[in-house]
Order: sequence, then structure tokens, then C-alpha cells
Amino acid sequence: MKHANAYQPFLLSSFKKDHSLTLSDLKWSAFEQHDFLGDGEDWTMLIENLLTEKNPELLAKITFGDETMMFCIHSEDKDALHEIAEMVFSFYEDKTLLDAYITRYAQYEFEPNVAS
Repeated sequence: MKHANAYQPFLLSSFKKDHSLTLSDLKWSAFEQHDFLGDGEDWTMLIENLLTEKNPELLAKITFGDETMMFCIHSEDKDALHEIAEMVFSFYEDKTLLDAYITRYAQYEFEPNVAS
């Protein structure tokens, strides 16, 4: 029986205590509309800025892969990876939302909205 992937749109792999999420479809064309390549570095920037604004505690629990042609996040904390996967799942397949997230978070000089 096939089980649903709880880490959609990522693929989860684990080796001992190291877990990693890999994004198989980088949505190149969505990033290209904003003059980005849509490679692993652009996804890192988007996710890092998203987490800086929405849940900065998660940043301390993860490391980003250094691959250019793919996007990968590593962590010993599977729950942290699951939380990130849920965040990305919420906008990944919706072209309008994906565009909005790229516009907001794919920025080199990102300034988060901090609620006081």
C-alpha cells in the first residue's frame, strides 16, 4: 500500500540522524519572471527569508544544501522539516501564491515584518 508523502512537495530521505528534504521541481519559470534563475540558491533565499519572518526558531534547526541545480534542507529534527514542508506546500502549487511568495521573500535585502 502506498502512503501519502507528508513532506510534499519535498522528498524526504534519512540516514541515521540526518534527514533531508529535496525539492524535485524548482519551478524555474516562476522565478524567471522575477529575473531569478530559480536554482537552489534562490530557493534558499526564499525559504530563509520566509522563516526569518514567520518562524525564525526553525533556522537554528536546519542547514541548507550548497547545491546550485537542486534545493535541499538538512536537519536532525524531522518535525522542523515537516513544518517547513507544510509552509511551502501552502503556496507551491498555486501560481498566484507562488508568485506572491517569490515577490515577498526572494530578495537579497529582505526586511521582515516584525509584529510588536
